[in-house]
Amino acid sequence: MLGLLGGAWVVLTAQRNIARIQHSAFQLGIPERCAIVLCTIDIAMLLAKSADRWFAAIGLVIIGCGLIAIGIIDAATHRVPRYINGLIITMGVPLLALDAIVHWDLGNILRAGVGAVALFAFFVGLKSIAQGSFGKGDVLLAPIIGFALAYNSWSTWVSGVVGIFLIGGVVSAALLFTGRVSRKSRIAFGPYIVAGTLLALIL
Repeated sequence: MLGLLGGAWVVLTAQRNIARIQHSAFQLGIPERCAIVLCTIDIAMLLAKSADRWFAAIGLVIIGCGLIAIGIIDAATHRVPRYINGLIITMGVPLLALDAIVHWDLGNILRAGVGAVALFAFFVGLKSIAQGSFGKGDVLLAPIIGFALAYNSWSTWVSGVVGIFLIGGVVSAALLFTGRVSRKSRIAFGPYIVAGTLLALIL
């Protein structure tokens, strides 16, 4: 049920944001809506299954739905909506923290906090070095995914970060090779962040 609601929310949020950002009457067709809803339900179920406690499961599902919406919007508009970041921070992250408090796993919060700061600092450094390759939205997204990944474990954090750049590199190379984009084209990095993060959390 939570996955179904998340899927519907993702569709509505993505469509409204893309339309507003592009200033056009953007519409998702029925096949696209169904695909997004089904994909969100599957990911939500896998995220919930990966957590063995209720608060953590619900927190991960909220974070996952928010990330899917961000990935779709960024792919279409090259912008990461800050208010969705805000929803994840105010709704998903506190549930993970509450899970740690209820089960007295305070080490999880400490590790997650360090992971969030470390990934944020890493992305800030990359943005200053590779100007134009990373947007401000990508940098602001870093502490959220750093927190979620490190909350699970350091190995999940490392897998997520490696996965983000591995997926980004492979897909970007394929797009360049097939001529879909040029070296001067702007490539949204948000979808790679989302894909790498979700895969690390699920697997």
